[in-house]
Amino acid sequence: MCFHYSGILTLAHEFEPTLQSCRDEIVKIAGLAAQDPENRLRQHDLFHGLNKFGNALLEANRLDEALRTYREARDLAEGHLKQEPENEHWRGYLCVSHDRIGTILFKQGLYEESLQAYRDCLAVQERLEKGTPKTTVGQKNIARSHDKIGATLIKLGRNEQGLKAQSEAHAIREGLPKVERASREWRDGYF
Repeated sequence: MCFHYSGILTLAHEFEPTLQSCRDEIVKIAGLAAQDPENRLRQHDLFHGLNKFGNALLEANRLDEALRTYREARDLAEGHLKQEPENEHWRGYLCVSHDRIGTILFKQGLYEESLQAYRDCLAVQERLEKGTPKTTVGQKNIARSHDKIGATLIKLGRNEQGLKAQSEAHAIREGLPKVERASREWRDGYF
């Protein structure tokens, strides 16, 4: 399976065997998922397979292919969210897809499109955090999105907006110790 061994091959810069192995694995997983669309495990496997394949393509600097793969993963997550709008797992997967799409678009110099993908990611993250008490992981992810939005705005020449977004990221990171205490108390039942 490419997902277990791809790291070794990519460390050796043998991208083609890794990519072919991943392609073969995706075809197999997609076939299983199509045979049993109600099987959540198969659907999750397909999503993760697509993302790992996208990662391998990104590592091989095959940006157009990686972008198509991440968009396919995004479309899969969006399709499941139409059936289960409040499913936090698929919402999280959608966030990952938006982030990775934004990263590729940024690398391609498509900053407006990248900015939209990062904003879509941030909107999903903020919705995830509204459902439960704030978590340090969730807040770190929100801060990271603000950073990426800020960097993209700066690339677009909108320095004031970019610095504001990065200041928001900094403020979130400053509040992480307080969020961690509150989160720990909530988890441990010490309201």
